[in-house]
Amino acid sequence: MPTIIIIAVISITAALLFYTAAVWWNWASKRLRLSHLILFWLGLAGDILGTAMMKSSVETVTYDLHTISGYTALALMLTVTLIGTYALLQNKEGVLNNFHKLGLPIWFVWVISWITGVVLGIQKF
Repeated sequence: MPTIIIIAVISITAALLFYTAAVWWNWASKRLRLSHLILFWLGLAGDILGTAMMKSSVETVTYDLHTISGYTALALMLTVTLIGTYALLQNKEGVLNNFHKLGLPIWFVWVISWITGVVLGIQKF
């Protein structure tokens, strides 16, 4: 397996761990906190890095369930992280207290992409 793929898999797996911790910790506390937001940003960074590395390792991108759900989830996670950052900086109580309702469905989309990526990856190697 090429080194770039190994690093990408580690990065994407770290993103899964950070996203999962952020979403479920936020869900349990019912209020967005700086610690949750840091985990969201770390997950986003790992996701962007891993996705970019995976993309650079192929000649053409195939738009299948994995790719579409992955790019969709990445865009949604970026959006939700930016919303959370704005809400925390501006102390928007309504958003901070309801943020957990926004993050969880997006996390499910992201997990679908992660699972399909694992299945596709196992088939290739």
